[in-house]
Amino acid sequence: MGDVDVEGARAVSTAETPGRLAAGTEIGGYTIQSLLGKGAMGAVYKAVDGGGTAVALKVLHAHLDREPVARQRLRREVAALQKLRHPAVARVLDAELDGEGAFVVTELVEGRTLEAEVDDGGPLDAVDLYELADQLAAALEAVHLAGVVHRDLKPSNVMITPRGPVLIDFGIATHQTEDGGTLTSPGFVIGTPGYLAPELLDGGAPTPESDWWSWTALLAFAATGRSPFGVRPTDLVLRRSREGRADLVGLPARTARALAGALQADPDVRWGPTQVARALRRDADEASFAATVGGAAVAGVAGVPPGRGDDATQRIAVHPDGGTGRWSDGGAPTGETAVVGAPTQLVGPPAAPGATPADSAGAAVGAAGLGANDGLTRQVPVVAGVSPVATGPIPVGEVRYQAYEELADAVEDDDAEPVEPLPPEPYVAPVRPRRTGTVLAFAAPLVVLGGTRPVVAFGVLAALVILCRIAGHTSQALQDRRERHGVVRRSDGVVATIAFPWHAVIGAFGAIPQLLVSGCVGVLAVVGGYWLFGPARLIVMPREDIEARSVGGMNETVVFVGVLAFATLLAVIVTWFGPAGMTGRNGARVLLHTFAPGWIGAAVIIVACLIGAWLLARPLLDVTPVIDWWPLGGPPSL
Repeated sequence: MGDVDVEGARAVSTAETPGRLAAGTEIGGYTIQSLLGKGAMGAVYKAVDGGGTAVALKVLHAHLDREPVARQRLRREVAALQKLRHPAVARVLDAELDGEGAFVVTELVEGRTLEAEVDDGGPLDAVDLYELADQLAAALEAVHLAGVVHRDLKPSNVMITPRGPVLIDFGIATHQTEDGGTLTSPGFVIGTPGYLAPELLDGGAPTPESDWWSWTALLAFAATGRSPFGVRPTDLVLRRSREGRADLVGLPARTARALAGALQADPDVRWGPTQVARALRRDADEASFAATVGGAAVAGVAGVPPGRGDDATQRIAVHPDGGTGRWSDGGAPTGETAVVGAPTQLVGPPAAPGATPADSAGAAVGAAGLGANDGLTRQVPVVAGVSPVATGPIPVGEVRYQAYEELADAVEDDDAEPVEPLPPEPYVAPVRPRRTGTVLAFAAPLVVLGGTRPVVAFGVLAALVILCRIAGHTSQALQDRRERHGVVRRSDGVVATIAFPWHAVIGAFGAIPQLLVSGCVGVLAVVGGYWLFGPARLIVMPREDIEARSVGGMNETVVFVGVLAFATLLAVIVTWFGPAGMTGRNGARVLLHTFAPGWIGAAVIIVACLIGAWLLARPLLDVTPVIDWWPLGGPPSL
């Protein structure tokens, strides 16, 4: 909680913490039992409620209790935690923020910090490292979905429990939806050097991306057992983090490259958590496979401390059996954890010209006006936008700190971050566009032909229908095969060729009911027209010969040419849009797409059909038309 570095730790003696609440003190219905830790904003106590349940109770420091900024920070902490419901985040149980002695009550997380686990048990092996990264990433995603940025993610703020890692210490958490205001003194940034994203040192707003940078730094510590940018002097730690030069010595090349990529100073070029997790998983899978094949324990990712043997590779993450490892003797947690690790610090404004870092630190403390300092939280000056200079000679170990570019150049291509190919998209049958203009162009010569040779025209229509249905059946079978297999195969053409006779038979027989319906409609139109315009009935173009006058009047032949053309048009419409016409229409689209693609193909077909229609209609304008009923003997007798 707050700026406290350890929760669920050990009782601290009275001599170590002057002014603490004594055991047995009651506050808000909770009874203090022991002090767990202190920070800049408050002290955390182990307490019990009226029912005897142990809880963690955070009380605002007395010298800050009346400061609006401090109380607002506590309100922010409560608001952040109350929005979260996740097994990997400590729950808020109660809070009292009004009046003197403001406090917050959360569940007491039993366990040890990740820092203590690694300090005592050594670096994590490849499998444990991936599982830790995966579980913490899930928790951090839940935090960000709640609109909260943790901002102080570090090994001492992760508890290792039987249920897995748990995030604690949201005392400096910020809300992503706020208006950009800050509760920190102007020119200062609260955080832990080495785990504070570089953009925050330049006054940038905390974002989920800065949390992911801290997540990566935490993983680097877990993998090597060393703080990724060192621990002191602070200005040198800050400079390394600004430059993205991390201590990743001893890690597998793939893991080192991924962590270095995610620790780059420029947020725009950093590796994302998915890329990091993928690289860690590959190394974990390879380590597990090597252990299975060789019958050996999984090798540690950064070596095993002398004398620890297999104890250094015990697991800390929750496994399917629900158990954890990395306890001191393989059993239950000891219940005692020292207050250890890098404390949360306040990074301050630029120092005066010529001032030493020590002078600047003293000036920063005075400017903040903090009356008491518990030794764990302090303020450190840093020049915004400029990398601080070390106060002394660069130590020999500085060569351990390498930037991403150095590691990337040293890694073979085979060890580069894998880019997994996307799974192939399932095959989807193409949708052929409608060719309305082209189809109408085909109908024109057919209708003109039907005016003088109706039976021949219907035969041509039947042939076109059968051809389109065969093309439709063949295409549909091909598309079904490809969708069933999900891909286009080389054998598709061979299979379609072999199956063509079958599709031809199916297409021809399928056209029979379609043609019967259209033929009946055409015959009814012919019979109706011949009866309507027959002798002594409706005369629109009378003949002037003796035969016509003897029966009461007859129409010219051209009238019956119009009747036959109209009947042909009805037959075409019913064939195209009538029952079972979909297969033929789809087949026509396939044929036109294949033999007359695009607008050029459509233009050629339309021009050709119009020329054909004109050639068939021209004789009708010069001489008296003659209707040829071949192969029938003549028109219907009524």
